[in-house]
Amino acid sequence: MSASRRARLSGMMAGVYGVQGAWWPLLAVHLSDLGISGRARGWIFATLAIGSIVSAIAAGQLADRILPAPRLLTLIYGLGTGLLALLAFGLVPPQAFPLFAVFLIYWLLTAPATSLSSTIAFRNLDRPAAQFGRIRMWGTIGWMSVGWLVSLVMGLRGSTQAGQGAYEAFGVATGLSALIAVYCLTLPRTPPLRTHATAPSPSSTDHLRDFLLKPGVGVLLFVAFGVSLTTPFVYQVVPAYLPTLGLPRPWIASAMSLGQILEIASLAVLPRLLGRLGFRRAMTLGIAAWLVYHGVMALRPPLAAILTVLPVQGLAISLFHITAAMYLDTQAPPDRRATTQGLYIMATTGLGNLLGSLLAGEIVDRVGEVAPPVFLVPCAMAAAMFGIFVVAFRTKSTP
Repeated sequence: MSASRRARLSGMMAGVYGVQGAWWPLLAVHLSDLGISGRARGWIFATLAIGSIVSAIAAGQLADRILPAPRLLTLIYGLGTGLLALLAFGLVPPQAFPLFAVFLIYWLLTAPATSLSSTIAFRNLDRPAAQFGRIRMWGTIGWMSVGWLVSLVMGLRGSTQAGQGAYEAFGVATGLSALIAVYCLTLPRTPPLRTHATAPSPSSTDHLRDFLLKPGVGVLLFVAFGVSLTTPFVYQVVPAYLPTLGLPRPWIASAMSLGQILEIASLAVLPRLLGRLGFRRAMTLGIAAWLVYHGVMALRPPLAAILTVLPVQGLAISLFHITAAMYLDTQAPPDRRATTQGLYIMATTGLGNLLGSLLAGEIVDRVGEVAPPVFLVPCAMAAAMFGIFVVAFRTKSTP
């Protein structure tokens, strides 16, 4: 693979993840400032999941059959930029339903972007299992870098008090979204693999059944769904939890970006890790990392200890979520790779995050505040998924 192609794919990942990283870590704080209830916040966070369920597989089908994936990304971010601008300039009424509607439309458009970016990378890499980790690492760098930029902008604008909202985060996201929409026009040509001239293949139902019956696939999708029930607690609950421990408000986005430190490090050496550990042991460690993360949060240790455990999130993401996507790519038929990534996104970012977001909102409402007992639920779920995966997941595939 040429250095130019590697650089373009890396830039794509940095932009795709940077757009979401600009505002997603501060969304809970922003909604709290606007006086949105915990239950309503749960529904607003669930719009990402709803968008993933509705559009992820459909976008995968488009990329597999009709429209080149880079052009689809350009269209996605071009439309998404306008919606982010509405939020940045405060043009959306600060009530639950208008905000829910805007975020729902936004995610219906943009939820497929992460799976499409993975598909573009997989399609353009000579050895995806060995090379994808270092390309995907730039998505994490983009997310983390933009988080620090947002903290700097908020500090310069004096947004240090509760009740002010986090409009600066949406402003940064708007500019970056416009840039990535144009940038995607420069990506390597990635035409659909399925055309009318392609030989007939089994029906979608037969394909799905055969795919789910492959070694480990069904179990992995179920466990990924279960683990994803716990991930909404990270961005829906933790940002509001940190100020109660004494963290200054402008540094919330930067603190949340600490999760990317271990993610960057582990992605940089992911090919070597997978060579030593294999898919199964790597993903087992990833689920264990989620268990440690939520367990420590439930203990309410001092702020210094919390800041120490925040990077464990990155280890969980790289060793489980990213490795799982790589494993599924090895199991997918060549002409269904975008659809397979869409299925994974639907199970995790879709169904898992939908139910997890609603659950987190309900728990916060019932407890009455962001408190340590809130984290006992994701801790228990992570423990259950760890046990199921260790007992039931089997595969013969190697990286």
